[in-house]
Amino acid sequence: MTTNPAPHAVTFDLWLTLMFEESTGRHELRVNDGVNALADSGIAVDPQALGDAIRTVGRTTSAEHDRGFDRPFEERMAQILDAAHPTARAAITDTQFEAFSRAIDEPFLVHSPTIYPEAQSVLRDVRDKGVRTALISNVGSTSPDVYRRFLDREGIGSELEYLTFSNQIASAKPAAEMFTHTLEQLGVAPENALHVGDNLHADIGGAKDVGMSAVWIKGHDQREPRVRPDYTISGLSELPDVVDRWLEGS
Repeated sequence: MTTNPAPHAVTFDLWLTLMFEESTGRHELRVNDGVNALADSGIAVDPQALGDAIRTVGRTTSAEHDRGFDRPFEERMAQILDAAHPTARAAITDTQFEAFSRAIDEPFLVHSPTIYPEAQSVLRDVRDKGVRTALISNVGSTSPDVYRRFLDREGIGSELEYLTFSNQIASAKPAAEMFTHTLEQLGVAPENALHVGDNLHADIGGAKDVGMSAVWIKGHDQREPRVRPDYTISGLSELPDVVDRWLEGS
């Protein structure tokens, strides 16, 4: 009697792995739309104060990510509003708060990052090898819903079977939960999973800590690694050959 082989998965980081930042104007649009949304609610807020609040909360988010922690999107929006106008939250309705949150959130769809040209074909190539695929990403002041809409619009959402965002599960890479949650959703054991990312701490260290193999896309992170990646590549186009070698050794 033959048994089916155990399923395998390749998981991907997002920023500087599948996409990069080239757009400008997102911050300014967030400030403009956020000020207007609050004005519609009868709240006057100084644009400088709102811009400073967005940047301050962004720095706080990054520091919490380094400790493996994140907060739900709605809580981040409340932090921004409280920092910009400490009494506004108590003065507006839930519907008005949701309108403010959308004003901060949706400029991501106007001034968007750029998907690497080879990303879609590489993801499809990996899936054609019979391997499951997923995204594991730390994110900032953008909701999981807007990220999904963006990825679908750019044609790569359909190439990923499951998407894990840090503000979706209140955890952040390198915390184990980001990886184990994703693998549980895929039904794949860590020893049968390969993670691809650019960050030696969040991606490589986090994946290796839970028993996954790891591919480092070199060039952006110049730190000395805490743990060594199993494979190192210069760009995403080299990944299919690495996946072949990994599968042969599994």
